[in-house]
Amino acid sequence: MSIMVNLPNRAGHGVPESIDSSGHIVIIGANGSGKTRLGIWIEQHHQNKYPVHRISAQKALTIPEVAQLKNLEQAEKDLIFGRSDQYASVSSKVSNRWGNNPATFLLNDYEKLLSLLFAKSTERDRKHTEQTRQSENYVPVPDAPIDTIAKVWGDIMPQREIKFLDGKILVKKTDDPEYHGKEMSDGERVALYLIGQCLCAPDNSIIIIDEPEIHLHKSLVDKLWNKVEELSRSKKIIYITHDLNFASSRTDSIKIWIKSFSGDYSWTWSEVPVADSLPESMIIEVLGSRKKIMFCEVEAGSIDATIYQIVYPQYHVIPRGGCDKVIESTKALRNNDRLHHLDAVGIIDSDYRAAEEIEALANHGIQTISVAEIENIFCVEGVVRIVADHLGLNPDDSVRKIYQFVSAALTNELELQISSMAERRIQHLLGAFSKSSNELSGLVNGLNATLGRIDVDRIYAECKSEFDLAISSNRLDELLRVYNRKSLPARISSQLGLVSGEYNKLLVRLLKSPKKQDLVLALQHYLPILP
Repeated sequence: MSIMVNLPNRAGHGVPESIDSSGHIVIIGANGSGKTRLGIWIEQHHQNKYPVHRISAQKALTIPEVAQLKNLEQAEKDLIFGRSDQYASVSSKVSNRWGNNPATFLLNDYEKLLSLLFAKSTERDRKHTEQTRQSENYVPVPDAPIDTIAKVWGDIMPQREIKFLDGKILVKKTDDPEYHGKEMSDGERVALYLIGQCLCAPDNSIIIIDEPEIHLHKSLVDKLWNKVEELSRSKKIIYITHDLNFASSRTDSIKIWIKSFSGDYSWTWSEVPVADSLPESMIIEVLGSRKKIMFCEVEAGSIDATIYQIVYPQYHVIPRGGCDKVIESTKALRNNDRLHHLDAVGIIDSDYRAAEEIEALANHGIQTISVAEIENIFCVEGVVRIVADHLGLNPDDSVRKIYQFVSAALTNELELQISSMAERRIQHLLGAFSKSSNELSGLVNGLNATLGRIDVDRIYAECKSEFDLAISSNRLDELLRVYNRKSLPARISSQLGLVSGEYNKLLVRLLKSPKKQDLVLALQHYLPILP
């Protein structure tokens, strides 16, 4: 595919820049970033050198009862230029195809597309008949676009069959009666429309697709565009989207991120950089955020993630699951020359960590919460008092009951908790192993030095002392600082007269109630203070 695409100068002014891409291009940007207008700019600046076929996001999907049958030349002109007479040309495309308003005009060309598909089939039949007569032998019948569409349709929607007959589209689901194409769902109609448009675009052309994912179910998007790209090897497809999942699915395409649009046909943009430690979908996500970035040790969709989003509204919160992923992602973003300006931070559980490890992580922008697990934060005294008051209970009595419950639970597994803390700290020290030289003796010496820094008796005694101090403090929050048990919120439900597991659900409801601000203030005492 030897089509060279230019974009406006990435600095917002100056001569256009050539995009070095042998494959397709994905342009990504937030709403209001001028994506559609950039598509128009590309169309207008290339259409005198290459055929350019742009499909806008604003399009009518009405399928006619019967498509008007035309000859091939008329049908091609009508679809590409917006009219089929002698005045059809590139120079009149803005008025005829786009109604002099290429940014917002409702593209209404479904019938024109169908007319061209039927015209191509008719032309194929004419040529085949002529060749057969001349050769007086059987000539294999080449596929017309409608044959290709029927095959692709069967691949991406195997439970549906599509037929083109006498200007009509007919569809049949397995074990169901046949129905007219005008009764298709939005997803079916747009799939047919997009496949047909790309197949009908001329060879060696640029196809610009605005919002290629719209109306399509997520399970169909990848299948459809993979097939279209397979059938468009002589064409350059430029996708324009704000959908990060779609952008990352185009694995062999160059990705362009639009940072801003000035309104006078000048954009600032950059290519999406590569970072080995971060998936491309995440890089696109952080580039698209207009906030600072926060990685946190929670799962997407959890109440824990909701807490971070509420307490830190100035940050774009990205759940990363485990602490290792948070540490890796934060360091990767901060250390990447092309991404470090995004000012990323990470937040992880304290999780048995010693003070020196916490300090070392802070030097890399990774903060720890002041309870052992994020789940413990729902059990702290300030939160319990708000919940008790909501339930009409005495807050002092509720805090005392939960303290006694947590204290008894911790005491019951104290040896396990002490040894687990000691294990975690020994693992951290072992992780600091490094060879002293590039030979066998260097490995041996490095290991001996590492083991020499590990005093198991001292580490165990220090851990035991931390737990003893927490227990002797007679304070609920001190127990939660060291007690590592994710199930505590569910287990304390009964102490407040709730069924098992109801405590978390009640917290979610309270975070959507007038008590939200009180809860946020209570939670902030246990979370890092960030700039």
